[in-house]
Amino acid sequence: MMNNTLGRWIFAALLAGLGLLGSTHNFQASAQEAEITSITSPTEGETVTGLITVTGAVDFEDFLKYEVFLKSGDQLAWAATVYAPVVNGNLARIDTRTYLDGVYQLVIRRVNPDSNYTDVVGPTISIENGLGSPLPHPEIESSYLYAPEGAALARVKNCSGNNLEFDYVSPDGFCSAGNLWIMPKAEDSPVCPSEDILLTPCEYRGSAIGQGEERGATYSFVAEAGKIYQIDYPGGGQLYLGEIPGDERASSDTGGLTSSIPTQPQTAAQPTPVPSNQSNVTTTKAGPVVEPDVLPVSGQGQASNLTFIVGGISLILLLIGGGVIAVRNRRVTA
Repeated sequence: MMNNTLGRWIFAALLAGLGLLGSTHNFQASAQEAEITSITSPTEGETVTGLITVTGAVDFEDFLKYEVFLKSGDQLAWAATVYAPVVNGNLARIDTRTYLDGVYQLVIRRVNPDSNYTDVVGPTISIENGLGSPLPHPEIESSYLYAPEGAALARVKNCSGNNLEFDYVSPDGFCSAGNLWIMPKAEDSPVCPSEDILLTPCEYRGSAIGQGEERGATYSFVAEAGKIYQIDYPGGGQLYLGEIPGDERASSDTGGLTSSIPTQPQTAAQPTPVPSNQSNVTTTKAGPVVEPDVLPVSGQGQASNLTFIVGGISLILLLIGGGVIAVRNRRVTA
C-alpha cells in the first residue's frame, strides 16, 4: 500500500513538472505571437506613381532593423532601412520614378542583431510613371530616422562632389567602429547620398575626407542612447555635426514593444560646423553604455531558467522515489 501511495505521489510530481514546462512553452509562444509585419499601403494590385509612402507595421523580438525592398523577378532592389519598430505608421518613402515601369513585389526584411534575417512578402504593385527611363536620383530620403532604443543613430551625408571616406571608432571598449564609402552628390540631385549607422552609446572619433582632396576633417562627439545625429560633409575639409530631432512619427504609430517615442513636440535643429583643425568637439553628455545585441529576448531568459529548475526537481524526486521503493522491496524480500 505504501509503495502504491509513494508511486502515485511521484507520478503526480512529474505531471506537475511537465505542466510547468508546458506553460513555459506557451508563454514563449505568446511572446512570439506579438510579432507583426504588415503593409497597409500600397495595397495588393495598386498602381502607383511619383512619391509614395509605405505604411504598416514591423515589430518583432530581437529587433535590430528592418529593410524594405522592391522585388522584380529574382532581383531585390533596396528601398529603405529603419532602426526602430513601427506599428500603424510610416515604414518608408519611395520615389517610384527611379524605377523602371513594371510590376514589383514589396518585401520586408526583418534583421536580428546576429545578422540573421527573415523576408516577409508584401503586396504586388505596378509602377507606371511613363517616363521612358527612370530618374537617376530620388527627390526624397527613403529611410525614416526614428530614435532607437538603447542605442544612438547617426546619418552621415556626403554633400560634396567626391567619393567620401568616413571612419569612426571609440576609445572606449565594446563600442561600435567601422568605415564608410559614400558616393558623391550629383550636381542636379536634391538629396545628398547618405549612410545610417547604429552606435552603442560611447565617445566616438574619426575623420572624413573626399577622394582626391588634400585636406579632410576630424571630429569627436559623445553618442547618447535614444539620440539621433547628423554628420554633413560638404567638402573642402569642412564637417557639420549635431543632434537632430529625427522624423516625426504618424499620430497612429505606437512604436512597438521596443521603440522610444518622444512625448514632447520636437523642434528643428541643424548640425553645427566642426572646424577641420578642431579634433575634439563634444555635443552631448555620455549616456549609459548598452549593448543592444546582448539583451535577452523578453521572457525567454526567465523561461529558460525555469525549465532547468523544474527539470532538475523532477529528476531528483524521481531518483529519491526510486531509491525508497528499491529499499522497501529489498526489505520485503528479505
